[in-house]
Parts: sequence; C-alpha cells; structure tokens
Amino acid sequence: MPSRYRQNLRRSYLTDFLNLAKPLSGVVVFYFLFASSVLLSADLKEGKKAYSRKDYTEALKQFQKYNDSNPSSGEAWMYMGYIYESRKDYTKSIQAFKKAVTLSLPKKDLVNCYTKIILYYNYHREYGEVIAYANRLLKIAPDLNHIQKIRAAAEEKHSGGSRPQKNPLPQEVEEEQETVASLEKKLNKDPNNKNIKWQLSLAYYNEKEFRKSETILAELVKDEPENLEYGYKYGALLVRLGKYDEALAALAKIEPKIPSEKEKLLYFTHLTQAAAFHKKRNFEEATKYYRKAYANKQTVLPLIGITKIKWQVKDCENAIKTAEKALEFGEKTREIKMYVALCKIQGGKKEEGYDTLKEIASAIEKENPKFQNLPEVYNDGILKLARYYTNAGNYEKALRYFKSVEPDEEEEREYRFYLGKAYFYTGSVDKAVPLLEKIENSANAFYLLAKCQARLGNMDATTNYIKKAADMNPSLWTSALKDKEFVKFKENESFRQFLETRSGTRSPKDESENPRSEESEKDDSDR
Repeated sequence: MPSRYRQNLRRSYLTDFLNLAKPLSGVVVFYFLFASSVLLSADLKEGKKAYSRKDYTEALKQFQKYNDSNPSSGEAWMYMGYIYESRKDYTKSIQAFKKAVTLSLPKKDLVNCYTKIILYYNYHREYGEVIAYANRLLKIAPDLNHIQKIRAAAEEKHSGGSRPQKNPLPQEVEEEQETVASLEKKLNKDPNNKNIKWQLSLAYYNEKEFRKSETILAELVKDEPENLEYGYKYGALLVRLGKYDEALAALAKIEPKIPSEKEKLLYFTHLTQAAAFHKKRNFEEATKYYRKAYANKQTVLPLIGITKIKWQVKDCENAIKTAEKALEFGEKTREIKMYVALCKIQGGKKEEGYDTLKEIASAIEKENPKFQNLPEVYNDGILKLARYYTNAGNYEKALRYFKSVEPDEEEEREYRFYLGKAYFYTGSVDKAVPLLEKIENSANAFYLLAKCQARLGNMDATTNYIKKAADMNPSLWTSALKDKEFVKFKENESFRQFLETRSGTRSPKDESENPRSEESEKDDSDR
C-alpha cells in the first residue's frame, strides 16, 4: 500500500474519531472520572496488599495517601487502626478507629470499629466513654447482647461513682495523699524544687486556694514556657479566677504545640478555651472550640456547652437537636434535660418546661438535702425556678433556690432583684436592702427599696426612693398612694402631700393613671 495512501487513511480515521468525539464529550468526561477513581482506589488496593504481607510501613503510607484523596471514607482509617493495634500502639489505634466511625463504612466494619473502641475504654475503666460508644453501636445494631452487657456493667459502675484505677506506684499514692501542709513544709526545705512547686500548685487548686496556686503557676510558666502541662493548668486556673483574656492568651501559646497523640490534653485545652469564650459571651468562638474539643474526644461536655449557647441566643430548635444528640451518651441527662425544659419555657410551653425543672430540682434535693454547692451547670435552671417561686409568692423556697447558685455577671442584676424581693417578703429587710442598692436604674428596685425603708421606719429614705422610682415610671405614684407599706406615714401631712402632689408637680385630686399591681414587679427589674 503506497505510503501516501496510508497517511491519508490515518488522517481519515483521526478525523472520524474527532467528529465522533464531539457528541460523546460526556462519555469522555465520564471515562476520565472513572479513570481517576480507579487511580484513587489503587492506593487503597496497594495498602491492602502491603497489609496482607505485613509490610505495615508501606501500608500506612498507601492508606494515608488514600485518606488525603478520600476524606469521606473510613476504610483506610480502619486498617490503620488494625496496624497500630498490631504494633501495640493502642493510643494511635483508638484514634484511627474513632476517626473511622465518623466516616463512611459498611455496617460490619462499623460494628467492628465501635467494638474495638468500647473494649479499649472498658479495659481502662473509662465507663463514661464505654456508655457513650455502646449507645451509638446499639443504635446501629441493637441485638448485640455482649455490648448490652458491657454497657449495663459500665452504667452500674459509672452511676455508683465507682471508678477503680490501675494499681498506682507507691510514689503516686504518696503524692495523691499528700496535703497542702506537707507540701508547704517540703517547699520550705527545698524552695527551688519545681516538682514540689507543681504539686503544691495543684494541691492549692484542688483546695480552691486559687490565688496561691496562681502565684506558683505563673512562676513555673515563666521559667518553662514550653511545658504544656504548666501552660494548660495556668490557663484553666485563670478561667476559674475570671481572667478570661489572660487565660485565652496563655492557652493560645500552648495549643499549637500540643501533638495530636496527646488527645486528652488537646481536648481539655480546647474545652477550656471554649469555656473562656463562653464566659465572655463570644458565642461564635465558644462554639468553634466546643466543636474542636468534640472532635478531639467525643464526650457529652462540649455538646452541653453548645446546647446552652443555642438556648442563650434563643435558637431553641437547634438547642433541642444538640440536646438530643447529647442524650445519646447516657451521661449528665439531668443537665441536658434542664436546657430542653428552658427551651420549652422560652418557646411558650411553660407548664411542661417548669414541670421538668421541678422534677430535676426534686431529684437534686434527694441527693443533696441541704441544696448547697450545686454544680455551676445547674445555675440557669435553678435561677429560673427561684424566680418562678418568687412570682408565685413561695418566698421561702425561692430563697433556698437563690442561695444554692452563684450567677455570672449577665445574670447578676436579675438575681439581686429577685433575691432582694424574696428577702423582703420573708421579713429579712436588712438582707434585701444591700442587694437592691446594687441595682442601678431600675424603677422596681427603687420602689422595693422604698418599701424596705418604710418597714425600717425611715420616712425620708422612703420618699427619696419613691421619687426615684416614679421618675422612671410615673404610674408608681398611684401605686404608692394605695400601697399598705406606706400607710403608717400617711398621718404625716408632708408625706401625704408628697404622694398626692407627686412631689409638688400636680394637683392632689388628679389620679388619672391606673396603679401598678404587685404582680407588675415580675419581669422588669431592668426598668
């Protein structure tokens, strides 16, 4: 065949192919996508081959390449978990299995990974983690009897407060039992011993002598700024002292230096950063760090923080969704249900919400009859109930509830008003006055102070506070005319004229405004 003819024929074939390719461009694209997927899965296949011949170094390399290109797949992470387990690197093994269960996996593999995680935590007697992961596994495979038994045993030990530890070394026993006094004596003898300083700072912290702990920790951090444990504990301490900006600065220095295998330290660092931002009411940053903490270690605490934020910003729909997810852990259900109840009250289902809060408070009282030193997480619910009982006239119960919590700055104003009101109506006027005096620019606080001063027999102070209150809310002049607390002063001509003429600003016969009822003091302590 002449060469010219062969060239023309090849050109003809090429032209025919190009013409054919135009309408088939979608097929070409599909072909390239298919080819890409084959190339990507090649990493997984090569990893599996290396795994089967126990070339674990190569297998890890191929699996990581696959992970980088397939962030939604958990299969390679699962194999990495098996490899680390065979190497007895159990920390990395569990990290890999935990990553795998958050991604796409067939049910059989998901069950195997969850089982590995549950057995690991059960061995280490971390029963809260056992319960959390068992709940998730049983949601997928409810008929696993051995997991049901492990969970039941974990719940019994966890709820009973029994959390036995591995047998500690003799030195560890000595340090755990050592008192502040003992450590202080040791430090006096050896003032430059950093280990004794560290132990003493922790002892002060546990005894809530935070200022003393701060002095030592600040010195330790200054001497060893790279020490991650010092840095974390110092940041946590500053949060306890309310020094949130300083705490965040301290934690920001250590966070990027914490290696990923120190999962627990990273978790607590992120959780503490979240708490600091939350206290500053920087809800966006707080949520970000709660999510980071949850990614480090899937526990219930970050979810409770996010639930509270959603409630605070009045996003009750998402608050309840997050609460439902948190309830799957089977831990701290009382705290979680409290926020669900608060959301229901906020959403108008007041009777249902208050009934739940009352049940929670009743359960707490059974465990803590004195109703004292309650965990901070209960503040929102107990304060809500205290205010509820104040408005219902059950002042004794309201007082008991108020005394059991320590409100933060955001709640302080309302707390003082309602506690002051409860004290007033239970006859403790001397306790009501200093609380109410701390509330600025509140018509109702001023009016209640007028009533307090009337009970104390101070007519001048009474008229002063009535005028302050009525200047902000003129309808209180009419209330004052009819208020039984001021009857004893009405025999005094100047006091009666003061009320009838509204401190000399009108005719005594003009009473066109309706008096405020006692009930109107309920919701406006900020007026």
